[in-house]
Amino acid sequence: MKKRFSPLQRHLLAACMLLYATAYLNRLNLSAALGSVMAAFGLNATRAGVLPSAFAITYAVGQVLNGALVDRLNPVRHMCLGLIGSALCNLLMACSGGYAWLLALCLLNGAFQSMLWTPVVRLMAMHFGQEERPRANILLSITMIVGHLGAWAVSGYLSSILSWRASFAAPALFALPVVLVALLLLRIVPVEEASGPVKKQGGGLSIRRVAQVYWTSGFAIMLVSAVLFGFVRDGIRTWAPQILGEISPNAVDAATLSLIIPLINALGMAGSYGLQRMRGLRSRRIVSLLMAAGTVFCALLGGAGSVALCALLMGVACACMSGVEPLVTTLIPMEYDREGLIGLSAGLMDSLIYVGSALAGVTAGLIRESLGLNALFMGWAAAALLCALLSAGADGMLRRYRALSPADG
Repeated sequence: MKKRFSPLQRHLLAACMLLYATAYLNRLNLSAALGSVMAAFGLNATRAGVLPSAFAITYAVGQVLNGALVDRLNPVRHMCLGLIGSALCNLLMACSGGYAWLLALCLLNGAFQSMLWTPVVRLMAMHFGQEERPRANILLSITMIVGHLGAWAVSGYLSSILSWRASFAAPALFALPVVLVALLLLRIVPVEEASGPVKKQGGGLSIRRVAQVYWTSGFAIMLVSAVLFGFVRDGIRTWAPQILGEISPNAVDAATLSLIIPLINALGMAGSYGLQRMRGLRSRRIVSLLMAAGTVFCALLGGAGSVALCALLMGVACACMSGVEPLVTTLIPMEYDREGLIGLSAGLMDSLIYVGSALAGVTAGLIRESLGLNALFMGWAAAALLCALLSAGADGMLRRYRALSPADG
C-alpha cells in the first residue's frame, strides 16, 4: 500500500515543482526564440549555437561547484537566489541591443540556473525515504515537462506574434512572485538538519577513495553516458523549434507543431515510472533501454517527409530522453546515499549532461551547415546508441560493486 506524503513533504514537493518549472521557463525560452534571434541579429546556425552552448558551459561548471557545496549551504535560500538571478538575466536579455550582450547574459544565466537542482536533490534526500523517492521524483520530473511546454508555448508564440524580446521578459516577470509563494510553502520545512541519517558531502572520504568508488561502481562510465545523453536531449530541445520553423513556411504553425514534443514527453515519464516498478530492472538498465529506443527514432528522422512527421518523431525521441532524465539526475545519484555522495554525484551528473548540451549547440550548428540535417539526425542516433551501450556496462559494474560491498546496496 502506498504511503501518503506528509504535509511537510507535500509543501516541499509543491515548492520545488513550482520553482523548477519556473526555472525551465527562464531556460528553454532561448530555444523557442532562437529563430527570431537569428533573424534579428543576422546570425548563422554556428553563431546562434554558441548561445545555448555558453549557457551550458557555465551551468556545467556551476553544477560541480554547487554539488560540492550544497551540504554546507541553506538549500532553500540557494534555490530562491538562483531563480531571482536567472529572472534578472532574462529581463536584461529582453533589453539586449547586440549579440555580445546576449552571449554574456547567457553565460550569467547558466551560472544562476545551476544553483537550483542540487539543493532540490539534497532536500529530497533529507525528507523522503527510499520507498517514497521514485514517486516524488516522477512528480518533480513532470514539472520539467510543464516548464518545457510553457517555455515553448509562451516564448514561441510571443516571438512569432510580438517580438523575441517578449519571450525573455514574460518568464522573468512571472518568476519573481513564484519565489514569494515558494518561500511561504517552505516555511514549515527544516533545512539545517535532516529528518534522517544524511551524511555530509563525501562522508569524510578522501578524493582518492571517492574516485575509487565512482570507478568500481560504474559511476565514471555513467558520467560519460551523461555527456552523450545531454548531446541528444538538448540537441533536440535547442534546435527542434528552429528546424520546424525552417521546414514550415508559417511561423505560428511551426510554433504549434513544436508543442507536440513536450506534450509527448509525458509518455516518456509514464514509461520510465512503469519500468521502475518492474522487478529486476535497475535505473541504469532502464537508461540503456530508453536510449536504445531513442536511437531508433532519431535515425528515423532522416526519412521524415513532412513537418508533422518530423515533429512527431522528435517528440517520441525526446520522450525517451524525458524518461531517462529523472533517473540520471536524481535516482542514480541517490545510489550513493550511504557514502554521503548524493550532492556531489548529482552535481557531477548534471554538469556532464550540460557538457553534452554545450556540444549540442555549437556542434549541431556546424554539422547542419557543413553536412545537412540528415547528418545531424544520424549524429543524435549514434550518440544515443553509445549511451545505451555504456549504461548497460555501468549497470553490470554496479551489480558487481554491490556484490562485493553488500552493506552499500
